[in-house]
Amino acid sequence: MRKASGHLPHCAPRIIALTGFMAVGKSTVGRALASHLQWPVIDLDSEIERRSKLRIHEIFATRGESRFRELESDALRHAMEHSGPVVIALGGGTFVQPSNAALLRDHGAHVIFLEVGVEELLERCRAGERRSSHNPRPLAADAEAFCALYYHRLPYYQKADMTVSTAGKMPEEIAREIAAALGLSASTSAGRS
Repeated sequence: MRKASGHLPHCAPRIIALTGFMAVGKSTVGRALASHLQWPVIDLDSEIERRSKLRIHEIFATRGESRFRELESDALRHAMEHSGPVVIALGGGTFVQPSNAALLRDHGAHVIFLEVGVEELLERCRAGERRSSHNPRPLAADAEAFCALYYHRLPYYQKADMTVSTAGKMPEEIAREIAAALGLSASTSAGRS
């Protein structure tokens, strides 16, 4: 596991994929990083919803997790067809699937693990649940199962190319940290498309 401050790649990546557990901020950091680099962003969960015309929780409820994972892999393959540089905010389980991890590596994606403690993640999910009439994160309904799932997925996340702690940081600060660690800036990356 490499920290952001200690790793510079030999050549700048064309695809940056953000991984981590639910509620870590992959979508928010993805938008901030894409804005900072002046790259497009693909939010994989939003892409799945757009393509299936169903919300994530509806897919889980009506078709099950295995069908969701199929849709997720299809959406990731589609995202890999993007012709220029792109930031992809993965779903919480995307990088855990061996075929998805292989696809990302085959396309030269630089995978960043956004890390924060499981207790904070659970609290973020609970706060989101209090703001919404339905549970947008179906896997967060049971705290014990939530923690077990986190610890099951953690070794997969730790296989990412780089780990960035998000604790106590604003999305823009995390985006700048990632860009600096990768040797990227808006001025150098904008011309790479």
